[in-house]
Amino acid sequence: MPRILTPAEVDALTGALRTHRDRAMVAAMVLGGLRRCEVIGIRLGDLRVAERRVLIANGKGGHQRLIPISGRFFEHVRAYLELERPADTVTETLFVVLKRPRRGSPLTAAGLDEVLDGARARAGLPHATCHGLRHTCLTRLREAGMALEAVQA
Repeated sequence: MPRILTPAEVDALTGALRTHRDRAMVAAMVLGGLRRCEVIGIRLGDLRVAERRVLIANGKGGHQRLIPISGRFFEHVRAYLELERPADTVTETLFVVLKRPRRGSPLTAAGLDEVLDGARARAGLPHATCHGLRHTCLTRLREAGMALEAVQA
């Protein structure tokens, strides 16, 4: 079973991230409960900013779902799009590589793992995995009183 992060651990991990892109990706997992593959699969057109939702077009089992997510995620996405995402990027994939030689290419699962590995080491949180972040979100929703059926949906 993945280990759940405390709010202080989430803050430490977020503080160890170096870019708005990275903070947005972690926020998607810890505030929206997204899986790693769902995060890297988000396209620009999947963002529903006014609704504070993200469309997951190809979730586990090929299912689509619309996920409510904190405004903090959208704040990080806005900063990433304005300040970090290469202007000449042609892919519709939201999260892209920021450094050469693959600058502007869609970020891969291995790339997201590398980002999280570095932040985990800097924060001293070896148990902070992508899966653990997702479970942290879902556990906090249950603790706040959300019905199990709603969390599962």
